[in-house]
Amino acid sequence: METKITILGFAFIALTFVGFYIAYLYGRKTKQFKWSEYILLVFWPILFVFAFAYFVDIKIISMFVVSSFLGFASEHVLGFAYYKTLNKKLWKYNRLSIGGYTSLLSIPFWGVAGVFFWFVSKMIGL
Repeated sequence: METKITILGFAFIALTFVGFYIAYLYGRKTKQFKWSEYILLVFWPILFVFAFAYFVDIKIISMFVVSSFLGFASEHVLGFAYYKTLNKKLWKYNRLSIGGYTSLLSIPFWGVAGVFFWFVSKMIGL
């Protein structure tokens, strides 16, 4: 079981970074948002989350959903608190923005990050 997790974890990490690099190569000349580039960014990581759920444990879907919600909420609270404290926006979202502090487009990235850190913890033995 541990070997399967390690192999899938390394594949997940490698293909996620390959997907990011391909999206970078695809969109580096446009300098504007494209749905095709966004889908390319989220496709491989989300596909691997479902593969992990199938091969390792279905509870990974729960990890993905909880991480998505907590990351999204934390980003919004942090951005709002920063704005109220320093009267500046910490970051800027133009698409599907929620008050300018977070974006609905960031939700899958937070979920993938939660699964990513869970797999890293499993691979180092925590």
